[in-house]
Amino acid sequence: MANQLNLSEREMDQVQAYYEIAGAYGPWGQGPYGEGAHYFDGDNNPFIEEGLICGNCVFYLPSGRCQIVEGDIDYEGLCKLWIIPELEI
Repeated sequence: MANQLNLSEREMDQVQAYYEIAGAYGPWGQGPYGEGAHYFDGDNNPFIEEGLICGNCVFYLPSGRCQIVEGDIDYEGLCKLWIIPELEI
């Protein structure tokens, strides 16, 4: 999967680690605290023009969900856990 996404070895390891953590402890909450993903929606995303949006992240699902963060996810939102392939930026 990760090689098809043009990820570096470090990014592939990061993806695997996030999956393992979410599998062991459940998805991250959206909040800003230690257990949260610091998620914000597109209306509050200052990085949209740079392509740093949930819709470009490897964890984003077309249904408006994330594989590792709970709740509804805005396509143009962002959180601290993003992994966006180089070609998407």
